[in-house]
Amino acid sequence: MLIVFVIRSGRDLTIPFTTCRRFFSDDYNYLEKSSLATNFFEKSLPSLPIPKLEETCQRYLEALEPLIEEKDKYESTVKLVNTFKTGIGQTLHKELVHNDKLNRHTSYISEPWFDMYLSARTPLPINYNPFMAWKPDPTDEQNDPLIRASNMIISALRFRRSLTENVLAPEIYHMNPKKSDTDWYRKVMKMSPSRYSWYASLLFKAFPLDMSQYQSLFASTRIPCKTKDRLQKYPDSKHIVLLKKGCYYTFQVLDDSGNLKSPEEIYSAINYVWNVPDDYDKHSIGILTTLERDRWAGCREMINKNPVDAENLNLIDSALFVVCLDDDINTMNDKDPLIEASHNFLHGNARSSVERRPINRWFDKSFSLIFTQDKQCSINFEHSWGDGVAVLRLFNDVYTDSSKNKFVNPSTKLQPNVQSQVKKLNFVLDNHIKSEIDAARDTYNSITSNLDLNYCIYSRMSRNYFKKNKLSPDSMFQLAFQMAYYKISDGKTPTTYEAASTAGFKHGRTETVRSATNQTKKACKLIHSSTTKHSNDELIQALTDCSKKHSELNKNAAMGKGFDRHLFALKYLANKNKISTPEIFTDQNYIHANHFTLSTSSLYGEYFVGGGFGPVVDDGYGLGYGYTNQNLGVFCSSYKAHSKGAQLVEAIVASLDQIGDILEK
Repeated sequence: MLIVFVIRSGRDLTIPFTTCRRFFSDDYNYLEKSSLATNFFEKSLPSLPIPKLEETCQRYLEALEPLIEEKDKYESTVKLVNTFKTGIGQTLHKELVHNDKLNRHTSYISEPWFDMYLSARTPLPINYNPFMAWKPDPTDEQNDPLIRASNMIISALRFRRSLTENVLAPEIYHMNPKKSDTDWYRKVMKMSPSRYSWYASLLFKAFPLDMSQYQSLFASTRIPCKTKDRLQKYPDSKHIVLLKKGCYYTFQVLDDSGNLKSPEEIYSAINYVWNVPDDYDKHSIGILTTLERDRWAGCREMINKNPVDAENLNLIDSALFVVCLDDDINTMNDKDPLIEASHNFLHGNARSSVERRPINRWFDKSFSLIFTQDKQCSINFEHSWGDGVAVLRLFNDVYTDSSKNKFVNPSTKLQPNVQSQVKKLNFVLDNHIKSEIDAARDTYNSITSNLDLNYCIYSRMSRNYFKKNKLSPDSMFQLAFQMAYYKISDGKTPTTYEAASTAGFKHGRTETVRSATNQTKKACKLIHSSTTKHSNDELIQALTDCSKKHSELNKNAAMGKGFDRHLFALKYLANKNKISTPEIFTDQNYIHANHFTLSTSSLYGEYFVGGGFGPVVDDGYGLGYGYTNQNLGVFCSSYKAHSKGAQLVEAIVASLDQIGDILEK
């Protein structure tokens, strides 16, 4: 089965999920009680390094070379880069380094990256919010949507309790789990002074990751504001918000002492909302979260003028998280259930839903759990507060805990008195807001109907297949993308984004791997050459060269030695200082280099059945991919009016076939 997911950022992220043993707690209120505190490594995490300006400029030019066909245009950019690195670039770089030394509690990219996200006026769904879908529970009866929703809510709350009390195990990437993920390792770590614990862990080839983003995982939201949004946290929150048919309900899942309500109470509340005989709310305000941000901010200001509506908004904003109960979604009768489910999980406007159905989503929330009538479930999350590190951990832990403990099961008894604890939020909206809702729904229907989703599951190859051939699996996937685009575009090289994580550093975010290289361009020409016959040894060497170069770029990015974030920070600093934008950033080649035709990212995990995100440019493609020991999978999003999603996926399959033919000849 396809195991693929993409966490999008621009903005994306791929991280190696920690492969450590977990000791789940028998205490109902806690997911676990780790012997190492959650923030144990926080003080000792190294700072994200700022690359040397000379190296950044050289890496930029190297990445640009395969994208620019005209030599004179490339040489023009070389001159601009040389002027920049000896002039204003040098001044900005020195100031960046100086500021970084004054702010060792964070990273040089953290503030600019938050500002980039929160200042973006583009609507959140498709453009920013990704989704990832869980595989079914191994016990079939536990997949009933009410039972599964209850158990996953309980597991998420247990996760939060461990997190808030600093007993959630720290996130660690173990290079060799058998040697480092041991009781001895944890014992040594506990004896290490916290300021030096990261270095002690390094001796075991175990790499602690930054966990600062976890603080925004629960009880937080993005508030729309004119010009720039803001993030708001509610640390004392004790309730969740349940959505059904566009109607909003609140239920307090924690008692006054912060303890979880019983499984029977939580199950009864979910059952009540799922079965309440309410009609669709034709003017559900969730559709407003799909708007361009300034317009949504204006609508919200008007809604807040009514004290009842203002309190309702506050209850949604302050919820621990949102639970979307899609009791009207059944994709099993669709000709392609996976595509239909992906539409529903990505943007909530499933083709199988009733006409003019209100959107059953609140996209501003840090994350939402989605459960459908046909026993599918996923998570959709807002992206400005983090790159998905925390969501991925939550995703894995919730699956493991809920499938193991089964606090709610078919024999769980309903408690009728619980329904009095469920509060429906009734909005008092004026005609102007209702007309805004109608217009927003029409606009959103137009956008989502233009979104094209395609996928493939490829069984000829697997992760081990490439490793046996001494090639990086990721590099061969990326080469297949290059070859496929080369096929459908008459030999063009696409500007390509691949996400890499810098979570190994304090407040690290992401870095870009520029997957279109001189090596992939050469390989595409050799493999697709129709006039010249090349030996198979030449072709294998081309594959090897691509693999080596890609591995080098990946390693550099993870170590903070890319160039994109550095240049971004310098441009941000120039704007902040009201300095005229340096010519390097207004150069058409720079603009072209940041128009990502292919936005790609990968993630691997045993609990995924799929996931995705939208393209980052109108004429581009969002490519999520993954590989297991059994197969490979690709998820592709694009806009029908500007691209060829189905053709690209077909070309990816053909390209993988070509790679296989070369290796097996």
